Amino acid sequence: MEPILLYGFPSGSSMGLVAALEWLGKPYRLCRVDMLGDMREPSYARLNPRHETPVFITDKGELLTETMAIAAWLEARDSDRRISFAPLSREADRMHQLMAFVNTGFTGAFSPLWAALEMEDPDPAVQTALRDFGRRAVIERHDKLEGMIGQGPFLVGERPSLADAVLVGVAR
Repeated sequence: MEPILLYGFPSGSSMGLVAALEWLGKPYRLCRVDMLGDMREPSYARLNPRHETPVFITDKGELLTETMAIAAWLEARDSDRRISFAPLSREADRMHQLMAFVNTGFTGAFSPLWAALEMEDPDPAVQTALRDFGRRAVIERHDKLEGMIGQGPFLVGERPSLADAVLVGVAR
């Protein structure tokens, strides 16, 4: 069985995992999930009880959720080190640091924007306040990310890694 990545919006953060799978060069399949429809159905809870994407079904049929868990699964199977670095190396540590920041601190800054977008009973005043707060938070976190990035063509070294993939997903 080929691994299957269930993802949401084509412009969503799960697309970073698609980039990682492409760079890894191993077979996989994609399954798009309607985030405002299918994903809210009780049947989706069998895949992810939190009704979120991504969901990754491994080649053995096991389910993984959360970008960082899926990235760790990919890293552990990257024997050619196409998207990762030798365990315990300085590069691996740097890659993990950047991935963690992008996945938590940077991504978290977008939460007010998502809340404004996904409000069940839209309230224009609340949505405007959330968007204003979210824009400021994203700018502040973007500045912090810029301070962490070096001068190379990729986040760590001379080739794309899982850190770049995670950023690709969020930056979209």
